[in-house]
Amino acid sequence: MDVVLELNHIALLQDRAKNSGDTILFKLPRLRGSEASREWTDITVAEFAAHVERVASHLITELKAQEIPAGSVIGVLSDGYQYLHLVYTIALSRASYVPQMLTHMLTDPGIIFELMEKAGAKAVVYDPCLEFLTASSAFPKICLTDIDNMNGDSVLPPVEQLPSGSDVCFNYLTSGSTSGSPKIVPLTQEFVCTYYKAQFDIWLQGRRFDTQDVFLARGSICSVAPMIQYLGCLYTRSCIVKPSKPRVSTEELLNMVNTCGLNHMGLYGTYLSPHIQAAKGDPAILKLLQGMRSISYGGVPVSIAEDDWCFQNGIPLIDMYATTECGLLMSSVPGKPGRFIRPIPTVSCRFDPFTDMTQADDSPAQLFQFILLGDSPQIPKPHLLSADGNFHSGDLFEKQPDGSYLYRGRDDDWIKSDAADRCDAKAIEEKVYETCSDLVENCIVVGTLRPSPALFIEARNSWTGSCESLKESILHRMKEFNIRRYQAERITDKRLVLVVDSGVLPRTMKGNLRRKAIEQKYSSVLDDIYKLVYNR
Repeated sequence: MDVVLELNHIALLQDRAKNSGDTILFKLPRLRGSEASREWTDITVAEFAAHVERVASHLITELKAQEIPAGSVIGVLSDGYQYLHLVYTIALSRASYVPQMLTHMLTDPGIIFELMEKAGAKAVVYDPCLEFLTASSAFPKICLTDIDNMNGDSVLPPVEQLPSGSDVCFNYLTSGSTSGSPKIVPLTQEFVCTYYKAQFDIWLQGRRFDTQDVFLARGSICSVAPMIQYLGCLYTRSCIVKPSKPRVSTEELLNMVNTCGLNHMGLYGTYLSPHIQAAKGDPAILKLLQGMRSISYGGVPVSIAEDDWCFQNGIPLIDMYATTECGLLMSSVPGKPGRFIRPIPTVSCRFDPFTDMTQADDSPAQLFQFILLGDSPQIPKPHLLSADGNFHSGDLFEKQPDGSYLYRGRDDDWIKSDAADRCDAKAIEEKVYETCSDLVENCIVVGTLRPSPALFIEARNSWTGSCESLKESILHRMKEFNIRRYQAERITDKRLVLVVDSGVLPRTMKGNLRRKAIEQKYSSVLDDIYKLVYNR
């Protein structure tokens, strides 16, 4: 049976629609302004499959009219949060096309079209609210249409003719950019099957319950994690509950438990933290978290203090270390706080000692870089590998006596936003030096787990103007660089440019600026600034 299901993800959908079509796959919120949702609409597997078939027929009609051949890559430009966005993505697969997941976070049309050209895309399907990004497109365009208003009577290809095995079924983008543009990550059918099986093995741990496993929706389908969640829930006959907002309130969380039977949560640590804090003062919230079958926080961690408190209070936290390129690689060790992790059984990897003394200066422990070996089932396409044929993650870990590992961040060229977007801090710094060498003596980018980065500046002695005019000059010169980057990688507000006296920023013995130490030293200042800029 698994051989049929693993042919491709459309075969899995059709099998589930035929054999367990009345299973609830989605619960969609009924939105009433800004209020926390209290009601949800059920979508069964059979209903979802029917929506996919209808949209696929519509897409074939539209794409054939523009002479786009079957098997072509088609860009999907949306914010990725709506049910319709997932339907269109899966429908493209059903119609024998390969979706390329784009994102509204790329607000420069030039970058969008450049990425489509690199992937060999032939057309773009877009949400009408993002039409302004496609105005100058040389690609054929198809606007998303409500399913009820859709026409299309094209015959769909047999499932056996759709991409399978080592064929690419999705093109995703890395969550941070290099050289001014994200990397394209092609995912094969084999890859996504390995990924969702491994992830759900950890979430479900072979347990069987009388009630359905019900998961909190992971977020935007523009990221790979929600796609893996959809496929895993389809495979295990589980359900996905969508909140009214990505940052779900504790009130709505309670509503989802009481109304929808929510029993699995997966949130970025920054999104999970408010619920942990609420649980410390509210027994009802504590009981809610304790009653979860799993709570995972891959992407952005919770604090050590919160992790320890949850462990001491029986809250089932699980950390999941994964990358867009390689999928799930490590997960929590039983019987310890969630931050202690180890490689999952299917992974072939090694940990190489990290010898950069600028990083070691911030941590007295020996650090190791995670390297995924070329014989691992999750190894990505060759263009994403190093010269040795392995994938060098750049992520650093500290080994524990029991063989588990603690994540210690990246190799300090990257920082991660509060929504798990990766920011190439080194690239920003290099651009500042390139465009503002007459103004800036030293600079460093900080902003770990913040909405966007901040820039510390030590001005040249030759600068005689005001701090405000210095900030304005830097941002003006960085404008073209900023527009090509994700929103979470931009510095556009001058309040996020901090001018300090020469020599006051913490340094290593070699004189290099210490990112982590600078963030710690100025944490309260940064707290106040981010609150002013982002109102949170």
